[in-house]
Amino acid sequence: MRAAIATLALLLLAAPGAPRATVPSPRPAAPRPPDLKAIAALIERGDTAAAERQLQRLIASSGDPAARQLLARLRFEQKRDAEAVAELRKAALAGPLPRDLGLRLAAAEIADGHPALAEQQLRAVAERYRSVQALMELARLQTRQKDGPGALSSLEKARALAPNSEAVLNALAQVSLAARAPVPALQVLEPLARMCPSVAQYHYMLGVALMQAGDVQASTAPLREADWLEPNRPFTLIALGLVLNTQKEYGEAKPYLVRSLDLEPDNVEAVAALAESEDGLGELEAAETHALRALARAPDHAIANLALGMVRMKQERYEEACAALEKALRADPASPKAPYQLSLAWSRRGDEVQAKKYLDLYRQKVREIDMRLEQVRAETGLSGGMKR
Repeated sequence: MRAAIATLALLLLAAPGAPRATVPSPRPAAPRPPDLKAIAALIERGDTAAAERQLQRLIASSGDPAARQLLARLRFEQKRDAEAVAELRKAALAGPLPRDLGLRLAAAEIADGHPALAEQQLRAVAERYRSVQALMELARLQTRQKDGPGALSSLEKARALAPNSEAVLNALAQVSLAARAPVPALQVLEPLARMCPSVAQYHYMLGVALMQAGDVQASTAPLREADWLEPNRPFTLIALGLVLNTQKEYGEAKPYLVRSLDLEPDNVEAVAALAESEDGLGELEAAETHALRALARAPDHAIANLALGMVRMKQERYEEACAALEKALRADPASPKAPYQLSLAWSRRGDEVQAKKYLDLYRQKVREIDMRLEQVRAETGLSGGMKR
């Protein structure tokens, strides 16, 4: 029976007019997504409109981050920076950017006030590509955010990658000085000054680093070298005046400070240091005038208050001297100068208890300076001595 039914079915299919089974025709193939190499070729030929259309099709169909990156490059070339950055932000969510695009996105985030996003991008570029440039940009960002330790750490990593880079060593020295960290500053500035003996800035920074370390006497030579290489730089002249004042070379200090004020008449540091020089030379009227002039601009200035206090001592106005010297001590608690003068002032006022208190404090400050200097010498190989 089953065989008969099968035979009838075959006959029916073969009979004229019988319905035939139809084979469905194949659907037309979906269009292939644009090829990035082909799109790049379009851009190379200058057909940017077609390239942009194809990139947008590719992004719409697949969200391809490589397509977004290429579109961002195209828009940067077209000076459509805001649109380029928008594409980079989306591409960055999908994965790491190429080195150059990562740096561009970081710069855009900084410009737009997004330091956290910029830092994230710079760290990614630095880690992925061992990029010295990314580490230096990260250090600049950290410096602007008052993160001195972070900036130093970033620059130490850059130095490990490029130990002989002048740009890296210079940046590390500047950040170290700003953080009042003389050891890393000296470790790079001594070789920098040797490598680039004609660059006044490096000799100046070396002198400042030695001042921070407490070796005022040793700081004089590099500061003189900086002034010889590039005369009439106000900061160098002021630094020379300060170190010479500390060595009680007031007559030698004064011309440097006068010259600095010829260049920058309103520089408070120079006015205050000049007051100290004049006091040391016995020019009390000029010293008082300059000290008060500096204090009118900066009432808590350490050197200006010190100079005024010493003038008041010589005028036998001891109560006023103590008030000025106390302000100097509060403004610069590490310096032994104000405690020493306070011990003298209280002794003149007949209070030996207070005089002893400040004399003990002076001795403590001197010991701290000596200990700090010995530590710096041990870590850097620095030699020399501080003249008091």
